[in-house]
Amino acid sequence: MRLPFFYICWKFFRLFQGWKVASFVLGLVFSQSLSHIVAISNLMPYLINVLEEKLPLAAATANLRTGITAIMAIFGAHLSDAYTGFYRLIFYSTIIYITGLLLLTISAFKLHSEATSAYGSSDRLWVFRMALLLVALGKAGHTPMLKAFGACQLKSRGAEDDDKVHARLNCWWCIGVNAGAFCGILLLAIVEGRQYWVAGYGVLTLTMCIAFCIFVLGKPLYKCVEPRGSLLSRASRVLVAAFFKRHLDVPTDASQLYHGDSNQLLHTDSLRFLDKAAIVESQSSELNEDRTKRRLCTVMEVEETKLLLRMFPIWTTFLNYGLVKSLGSTFFLQQGSNMDRKYSLGNVPLPFLLIFTRYVSGQIIWLNKRLSKAYPELEQVITPLVRIGIGLIFGILCCSIASSLEAKRLDIIKRHDLQDRPKETLPINVFWLTPQFMLLGAMDGFTYSGIKDFYYNQVPKSMWSFGPSFTLSVIGFGSLLGVIDIAATDKASKQGGRTSWFADSINKSRLDIFYLSLVILSCINLVFYGFLARKYTYKKAVSEDDPDSGVIDTMSF
Repeated sequence: MRLPFFYICWKFFRLFQGWKVASFVLGLVFSQSLSHIVAISNLMPYLINVLEEKLPLAAATANLRTGITAIMAIFGAHLSDAYTGFYRLIFYSTIIYITGLLLLTISAFKLHSEATSAYGSSDRLWVFRMALLLVALGKAGHTPMLKAFGACQLKSRGAEDDDKVHARLNCWWCIGVNAGAFCGILLLAIVEGRQYWVAGYGVLTLTMCIAFCIFVLGKPLYKCVEPRGSLLSRASRVLVAAFFKRHLDVPTDASQLYHGDSNQLLHTDSLRFLDKAAIVESQSSELNEDRTKRRLCTVMEVEETKLLLRMFPIWTTFLNYGLVKSLGSTFFLQQGSNMDRKYSLGNVPLPFLLIFTRYVSGQIIWLNKRLSKAYPELEQVITPLVRIGIGLIFGILCCSIASSLEAKRLDIIKRHDLQDRPKETLPINVFWLTPQFMLLGAMDGFTYSGIKDFYYNQVPKSMWSFGPSFTLSVIGFGSLLGVIDIAATDKASKQGGRTSWFADSINKSRLDIFYLSLVILSCINLVFYGFLARKYTYKKAVSEDDPDSGVIDTMSF
């Protein structure tokens, strides 16, 4: 009996190696998760119930925040790879994050101030909008750089394989995220029930400040990797060089192009205009000068740019995933705002429902990894494109179930004559919304991991650092697409003098019809996706290594 016990203790000790360095980073992970639950996941209910904004404006604001965070995270990843490195980017983004939380606290203080009675004053609205923008920018600098920075520190502790680093990183990451989420749910229950928003945002600011100080104290122990260039920089250099050489003819023999030192991708005949970037105009002694002037690129850089452009058409079909995903933190949460949320100790915080989404998504991703390791031949059948398709189908089912449940909720409102009383509690339990949140998690689990694996399967190792940005771009632009969809639907539904589907309150809105319109849009997108997936041309790579997708996981929390 002693041998298994000592073996378990040894494995536990190995898993928690590197705790000295991880503990300095763990505080930021905890504080970010705490802030996400209280300030970000609860944004939609806060905008409507506290600031009394109209439903479509609140939803557009929440989607805009998500879009800015995701898109700026792409820009942050570019800065980190090309100029600043992980540490400096996290350092400055945390300062921005703290400033945003501080402004949120000030705006909440002004909201409860006795000096002014109405929140509609322009100065307080300006403070809140600026705070929201700074929080979005600060979070963009943490996602996904914070996890990549932690992986870099654990890898530097010794020569270990990626599986051990992956397991150790996930252990520390789960501790910080889950502890922050648990404390966030408790804090939100207290703050929301007693309307202590000043105290709530103050706790977030103080926690982030303490975590930031601990993070800075650990700098002597960190291994800071120097920037090594960004894929976006290389792609822009290819486009500029091809434009300046547009008057040249592409040689028929690819060996006449500039190959540089190495090449992981074979030359392809598609998008031959970009091959002009690799045409050698000068003598060998002037090659370096041409490279400096962005007038000469290697075949490898040209093929990387071609890969990105080839993936663009099918990438557009992924945006529907980001659009449906944005419903979870906007309309889905607001549906439960006036449902029965009572339990023994108080009211269930609305972001608690997102736990069902996270749980189902995490279980699907975990099960897929387990099955892939146990049955490697299964990957030939359930490819990343197949998983993406399954996820898009779950998105259609999610919107369908949400429409049915919303129709039931509106019927209860009509029977009890509660259209003009949006703050009146409905005789229906909030956990009736659980199915649509679980289906949203199923869509997320299949589509997110499928998009990530699809990218890594199609690109060489030199492009792996852009993987998180590729997946974040789907979420970011999908959320911005949601803003456009809400505005277009609002305008279209008003045609002919009819009432808009988005009324001032959730009780008068017709979200059931809006969800049905998303079902139709998602079905059209699924057909278009199936067509492009069948026509997609896969890359030809010299080396086929599997990336450690776990280390650069960018799942939002």
